[in-house]
Amino acid sequence: MTRAGKGMRDAGRTTPASLLRHILLYALARGGSAALNFIAIAVYTHLLSPDEYGRYALVVAGVGLCNMVFYQWLRSSILRFLPAHEDNPGPLLGATMMGFVLSSAVAGALAIAIALIWSDSTWQGHVLLGLFLLLSLGWFEVTLDLLRSQMQPVRYGLLSWTKATIALAAGVPLVMGGLGSSGPLVGLLLGALVAGVLLGWREWRGVFPQRNWQTLGRLFAYGAPLAAASILGFVVSSSDRFMIAALISEGAAGVYAATYDLAQQSLGFLLMVSSLAAYPVVVRALENHGLDAAKTRLNQNATLLLGLGVPGALGLAVLGPNIASVFLGAGFREHGAAIVPWIAAAAVLGGLKTYHFDLAFHLGGNTQKLVWISGLTAMINIVLNLMWIPTLGILGAAYATVAAVAVGVFASAWLGRRVFAIPFPGGQAGRILLAGGVMTMVLWPLRSHEGILALIFQVLMGVGVYGVAAFILNVGNVRGRIVACIRR
Repeated sequence: MTRAGKGMRDAGRTTPASLLRHILLYALARGGSAALNFIAIAVYTHLLSPDEYGRYALVVAGVGLCNMVFYQWLRSSILRFLPAHEDNPGPLLGATMMGFVLSSAVAGALAIAIALIWSDSTWQGHVLLGLFLLLSLGWFEVTLDLLRSQMQPVRYGLLSWTKATIALAAGVPLVMGGLGSSGPLVGLLLGALVAGVLLGWREWRGVFPQRNWQTLGRLFAYGAPLAAASILGFVVSSSDRFMIAALISEGAAGVYAATYDLAQQSLGFLLMVSSLAAYPVVVRALENHGLDAAKTRLNQNATLLLGLGVPGALGLAVLGPNIASVFLGAGFREHGAAIVPWIAAAAVLGGLKTYHFDLAFHLGGNTQKLVWISGLTAMINIVLNLMWIPTLGILGAAYATVAAVAVGVFASAWLGRRVFAIPFPGGQAGRILLAGGVMTMVLWPLRSHEGILALIFQVLMGVGVYGVAAFILNVGNVRGRIVACIRR
């Protein structure tokens, strides 16, 4: 039996724990890597100039786009179809590996061609470095989604922590040694290689590329629309960096990217761990227990998304200036503090769309409609960026992102109900907003205090007040859960 087959059998025999418990496991698994990524932003914005950070951010964004183009269809297919192949996952994983090999060959040919015709020698080197980074990150992330499908958060965390640790430990000395924007990229490459290849190969033991064109075609038919939707989602989340670089400067793109990533590595982390745990649990509930069980999980998912995202966004909005002064370099702080609230709002709206309402198209098997919604969102974002960046600067890009994502949330919720009725806990949402409002009122008088000690106090105060308010309002039946734990 392959290692992957054994993992699937073990996952299949395990009754899924409660969604909250599963999310806590993923929070622990990803918490260390998210903290290291957060530290990396702070360190690199102090070591690199805005121009250097801008070049680094543009390469990372470009690699992220190519990762979606070439590998997202494989990742989406693993998550959706592997639970139904617990008894014999070999053919599916063999086809997945063949898909990775073919996609990598196309990506390599295109990257080499671009490098040969690019006149700027610095960017020629960045393109070739980006190719190696793409291949290593692509394999790493496909492996992570295999672990997600097998519901193995410990292994998932081990690989994630390893990659983040090596990336930072190698990247910082390389930057200090004079490599500039290439330093963090080489660090990322080393981290992905060690985690994805040396450690991650265990998950693929006994699996070899299989020319099963029928299975590969099925994976592509399902995953390609999701990949297209992810690419269009990238337009909303990251294309503004390229437009800022073109319309203003690479330095302005660096400031925007650092602030955006700061919010994503904090608030985005909270929303991501909810999704990492929720989607596999929802799929298994649908496959094994039916529609009602899946809808129960979806309701819990929405409550947790809002319960984590709303207070996180409000906290970032109120404490944005102090967060920028503590974590960002001097050249990044002024503009960074101004756009933090808007990026936080976009993160919550985007998380609600991607991790909740968009699941209607995944579970309903109609992923083509998701492409149209993502296309509409991307088009609005591009148009607004072109209108607002020249007049409002990087703040215009933040406004454009919020407006576009808000339209996307509405479109996904409205059209998704015709594919797969995704429930939404309106009453719980009201309680969460009320608890977040109480927290905001308490934090507002403290917003002028600056420094790391002040920030720690502000965060602890916000968490404490929100926790008490959520308990009083019984958000997500938290009172009942706590009472049940005490009685045990």
